[in-house]
Amino acid sequence: MARWHFWGEKEFSDVYENIYIRSVMKDWFNIVFEIVKEFRKVKKAGKKQILDIGGGEGHTTKQILDRLNDNYECDLLEPNENALASAEAFLTPENNVGKSYPRTLATFKPDKKYDIVFTSHTNYYWAVNQKDYDTQLTKLLSFLNKNGELMILTLPEESDHYRVMLRQVYPSFNYAQYIISFYKKLGLDVKIKKLKMRMYVGDILSTKSLFDLKTFYRFIHNTDSFPSDTESREFLKRIQK
Repeated sequence: MARWHFWGEKEFSDVYENIYIRSVMKDWFNIVFEIVKEFRKVKKAGKKQILDIGGGEGHTTKQILDRLNDNYECDLLEPNENALASAEAFLTPENNVGKSYPRTLATFKPDKKYDIVFTSHTNYYWAVNQKDYDTQLTKLLSFLNKNGELMILTLPEESDHYRVMLRQVYPSFNYAQYIISFYKKLGLDVKIKKLKMRMYVGDILSTKSLFDLKTFYRFIHNTDSFPSDTESREFLKRIQK
């Protein structure tokens, strides 16, 4: 798996900027608004306890917390210490941040229960095999209060992101369908909400140059390695479809 560089370490040309440069901002904020709606549905007398898992430098977390009118406290679980430090500095001035934990999900042992446990696109990194993955899915439930809610924002296999890949990056148990099935088998009330995130690729389609195409390939395939020209052109064909 590629080693991701966090915001403070990156140059503008690096891979991850694709999600900021190419995403349609209206779609991104619509996703934020939908998450906020779900947070607000969770009722709690007193302070609402929130756990944000793998929030990185806190960009999405802040957009959500800024729109909560509730009395809340949000703990941060993020294995990269530099990213966690950035998140603390970014969130603390205006948001009610509780404890910060520089740990992975697998090593995390909370000292309290939560009303909301939220994570966005981190489920691809929880485990390397299905057995361990099931262990993490079960562990997440142990973090919740009696009426707490677990919210996982992730990709379905039928997404365009999945269809344009030349190679499968993540095992099938990483995707939404497996998670949904896992929790339904436990008899849980699983609610599914489909959200849209478009990315602009017009510049890629309007030039014969392969540089931006290769950079986008790296983002989609979660790799630091550049593809060959042949792989890039095959990737372009899938985008064009």
